[in-house]
Amino acid sequence: MIKRIIFSLTILISIIACSEEVQKPIDPGLPPEFPHVFMGNAYVNGDPIKQGITIYAKFGASYSQEGETISGGRYVNVLVAPKNSKETKETVTFHMKTENGEEKAKETFKLKKVPEPEIVNFELNFNSYP
Repeated sequence: MIKRIIFSLTILISIIACSEEVQKPIDPGLPPEFPHVFMGNAYVNGDPIKQGITIYAKFGASYSQEGETISGGRYVNVLVAPKNSKETKETVTFHMKTENGEEKAKETFKLKKVPEPEIVNFELNFNSYP
């Protein structure tokens, strides 16, 4: 009798263990695309931009890493890293940000798929400070 109970419990436990839904591994998706790193001269109403101003980019629903202006009216390290191949077809807009608000640059850049990280020397022009 005890052997039958143990055998029945073993079968029941085996059935329960095997019937649980098997967890699928997490799909990491495709790796992100190679980034574009923007830098160059920036101007506000024709004059070199002030040092210490934040510059960033928008592309689709994504944002770049923020860069900053340095002496001589230059900005550096605006990193645009598409998360997938769809984002490599987006148009990039550039923005200046200060404690008083934001201002959009006149220029835009059409992204493309690149075989390695690409440094883009790109001039930006803003109408005014925010």
